[in-house]
Amino acid sequence: MRIRRKLKEVAWVLVALGLFLGLAGTGQAAESGGTIIEAIATEPTNLNTLKAARRPEFTILHMMFEPLFTVNKKLEIEPLLVDSYKVSEDGLIWTFKIKDGISFHDGTPLNAEAVKFSLEQDQAGNQGARISAIKEIKVVDDMTVDVALKHPYPVFLTALSNPNITIFSPTAYQKAPQDWGSKVLVGTGPYMFEEWKSGDRVSMKRNPSYKHGPSFVTDKGPAYADQWIIRFIPEIATLIAELTSGEVDLSDYPTERDVDRLEKAAETDVIVDKSTVAVYININCSSENKPFDDPRMRSALCHAINAGAVRKAAMNNIGDPLYTSISPLTMGYDPASAEIAKPLVEYSPEKAAAILDELGWKDSGKGYREKDGQPLEVEFLAFSIPKFKRIAEVATPMLEKVGFKVNLKILEAGDLYERTLKGQHDLLSTSLVGSAGIALDDMVTTLHSKNLGTIAQWAHYSKPEMDKLLDTALYDLDPDKRAEALKEAQEMAARDVVCIPIANAMEIFGYKKTVGGVENYRTHPWAYNQADETRALELWQGK
Repeated sequence: MRIRRKLKEVAWVLVALGLFLGLAGTGQAAESGGTIIEAIATEPTNLNTLKAARRPEFTILHMMFEPLFTVNKKLEIEPLLVDSYKVSEDGLIWTFKIKDGISFHDGTPLNAEAVKFSLEQDQAGNQGARISAIKEIKVVDDMTVDVALKHPYPVFLTALSNPNITIFSPTAYQKAPQDWGSKVLVGTGPYMFEEWKSGDRVSMKRNPSYKHGPSFVTDKGPAYADQWIIRFIPEIATLIAELTSGEVDLSDYPTERDVDRLEKAAETDVIVDKSTVAVYININCSSENKPFDDPRMRSALCHAINAGAVRKAAMNNIGDPLYTSISPLTMGYDPASAEIAKPLVEYSPEKAAAILDELGWKDSGKGYREKDGQPLEVEFLAFSIPKFKRIAEVATPMLEKVGFKVNLKILEAGDLYERTLKGQHDLLSTSLVGSAGIALDDMVTTLHSKNLGTIAQWAHYSKPEMDKLLDTALYDLDPDKRAEALKEAQEMAARDVVCIPIANAMEIFGYKKTVGGVENYRTHPWAYNQADETRALELWQGK
């Protein structure tokens, strides 16, 4: 199989700056016009910028909404909606000068009041933990805001460059708050909302006023395509058929099993690229979720599953080995954590059986183990998304072979999230699809107790020692202390066996050959693994 490794850009950059030089199915060349049709396999739950938490939402919202800062090819954070900024000596006051001449899609100006309003709403939304350090925001003048922090937060700009911390129109939001995210979506991005037709598509049109693309691209906008349509095609087989037949222009939803077909089809091609997404089977580590609150039991789960065989059967052998819940390609990754994890997660049914014996779980003669008359039962949930469904289906008999009684349930997102939020699961086949490629970000999202009750804290993991380490990594002014704390946090997670690692995923992007510029396409943000590792570490440390 031919794998092409390309450096690919942020989606909104592609859209805004016209990197599609040919518009498939439109008869257009490099000039503006025509329509791009993108396919996704899951319809959004909502398009509310303050509630969005899933891949399909972000795919659409990143077209219309932007953060204050972005990250360039050198892994340097640079202003996007900001002209300049300064920080007080104690690190508690950040002053931002807003870029002049930018308007929201409703024609109202981007100004200091809009930034204040948006950040305050963001702080109360799903992404609020990223900017929880904000104490107060004051409007200095029409284009300047002062942001006071509760404590120093040296990676504050990293948070403000997250594409989900967006700036949006206060006028539009306040006029129809009940319609925000369904009928009303007004940002500063390269595309403007037209319609959400439930069960079918979201349609967007070009923002003709867009001209503030970042410094690292030549063409600042507006976009080439007049219209961008995102269709919902839940059956992957149908999605691939429409892509190869030309009804769809592009999609990043093809699975590992679709790569060969897209490469062999006359009209399509595929990019398979390194990603920072870790694929794993999450374990509910809650102290109330016995017997899986015990790291030894969690290690037994890992020993029972042959991750290599799962990758081969469920992912067409596309994806690299993984040993923790953090991708080795993320910025700030600690290689020593993998060495700690390897003996705890390696495939060994013999080790699994020995641990279960030691913990008192004996063969009942019924096909599963028991202890004090209770079966060793596992509530195993999986998304209906094909990859996660197949992973769970392949892993289940492996668990059963060593004595677990597995109750496997394949669920749609809404039902699955409801159950996992309540902790009604022991295992969950998943990945952190919203990974920004920053190890600290992934660790805080999935393991800090302040994120209990959010859909990414599937592990229901709560440990004061971990919180302390992650808080140090977030807030300490000494970059060396931050780096050491992040290292220790990853090693603690490895020893605690918070998941069953399956694969470092590959990003798969299928497209029609008549669509140009796709080598520059990548979902936000820049792939940290593509850059110099030393520079990546320095950026994270705030140097």
